[in-house]
Amino acid sequence: MKIVVVEDEAPIRNGMSKLLEKINPEYELAGTAENGLQGLELIERVTPDLVIMDIHMPDMDGLTMLAKVREKGMNCKAIVLSAYSDFSYAKIAIELGIENYLLKPIKIPELKRALEQVERTLIEQQSKEEFFTLENIFYRSATGQFKSDRQTDITLEEHFRIAPDEEITVLLVKLSGCYAVYHDTVRSLLEETGIHKGTFSSCLLELEERESVIMLLYKTDDKEELRQYFQKAVMPMLCGQVKGSITAVWQSCEGLAGVNPALAKMRETLEWNLVLGRETLISETRIGQTEPVPVKYPVDIETQARQAIVSNNKAEFEACTKRLKEYFLAAVHAPKEIKEACTRYCMAVYHTAKEAGKVSEDISTQDIMNKITRAYTWEQIGEAYRQFFEGLRFHREEEATSLMVQRAAQLIQEYYNQGITLEEIARKLCVSEEYLSAQFKKETGRTFTETIRGYRIERVKELLLQTTLKLNQIADLAGYTDPKYMSKVFRDEVGVTPAEYRKLNN
Repeated sequence: MKIVVVEDEAPIRNGMSKLLEKINPEYELAGTAENGLQGLELIERVTPDLVIMDIHMPDMDGLTMLAKVREKGMNCKAIVLSAYSDFSYAKIAIELGIENYLLKPIKIPELKRALEQVERTLIEQQSKEEFFTLENIFYRSATGQFKSDRQTDITLEEHFRIAPDEEITVLLVKLSGCYAVYHDTVRSLLEETGIHKGTFSSCLLELEERESVIMLLYKTDDKEELRQYFQKAVMPMLCGQVKGSITAVWQSCEGLAGVNPALAKMRETLEWNLVLGRETLISETRIGQTEPVPVKYPVDIETQARQAIVSNNKAEFEACTKRLKEYFLAAVHAPKEIKEACTRYCMAVYHTAKEAGKVSEDISTQDIMNKITRAYTWEQIGEAYRQFFEGLRFHREEEATSLMVQRAAQLIQEYYNQGITLEEIARKLCVSEEYLSAQFKKETGRTFTETIRGYRIERVKELLLQTTLKLNQIADLAGYTDPKYMSKVFRDEVGVTPAEYRKLNN
């Protein structure tokens, strides 16, 4: 607390310095004066928090000095020290807004209580002033802490000329993943816009926990013209300065109590960035100008992605993700439909990876699905896909190929007697027939047809020796539709007919 002492008696004036330090070492004696004229000049120069003053002084008395201080709009606190108990003096002093009236000789406990009371009053006043700063009021309105009541409405109108039903325009700038780098840049640019444009009043807020810079605009003339100005002039500057992810939304509301609900609605519309792009100022007007068409799910891109997973081709998988984005941007779709299709795409790839034995235990499909659902930029969707791909267990090329061939061999063993074809197995493994055939021959040394024939011949041998079934029954169980063709193949492979084989081995 900064204090000035105006007292014509030198012993009191000099003693007050030591007394103040004794009462509280943090008190700052900013200066002393021996009369009202010097005191007035000193008060104007150092602007103290408190003036301790006498009444009767040469050149100018204390009450006259205090009256002139008040005329100049200075609201410093005042404690009067006087040897006179005349009520007329006290009455004038009270009218001039003093804090206390102490009679000489000064008693230290009384002075201490008076000083402590002034200090408490100053702290309360400072807290109230800080509470009613425009930035604090707007911050509370943005975070849902603002409550409109009669006293608040009066204060807003008196101090800031903001009516209870004042229309507020909210600009939300979302800096996902790059807030720490660019929030100062965005704030400076918006501040300059407010100064340069000069057709509105504004307040800027920074919400670090939401990676957002918020501009609240009021006292605007033509709101639609202002929106177009921000779209044409401000958005290109913002996007040029911010190299990371940026999304901007524009919306109006009535009164400060409407700011928080407006922001909640704006956060829901952030997803339109997927459709409109980073340089578009998203607004109800702009969304209303779109004509979304239903999403036709890109089955071909999904198939290519599944093949990339099976063949261990990370570059192709990433290319598929890029093609998916290009496909959705080729027409205007509702963002929710886009994200639903992206989720379906991811789940299809996941099931293929799981069937191929490539799913890591620590991969969380729920986490990835949630990220896609909450995404409002393509970077966020791409990050979800990258997280998914990195969670898969990939092997060296020869190991990955062996895994595919092993799975093909398992399918042959399981379905050879049901007439399974190379085309069916390739489709199950999401690879081409040519690729599967070549890799199968390379790994096993036998063609697909030779492997199928081997399983069937072994089955025919087993049935010939362990049953009394007729040849047409054996052919059906071994996967042959024609018993004569079975006999021909058997003779070519074994050297004797099925009947001769049964006779020789029984």
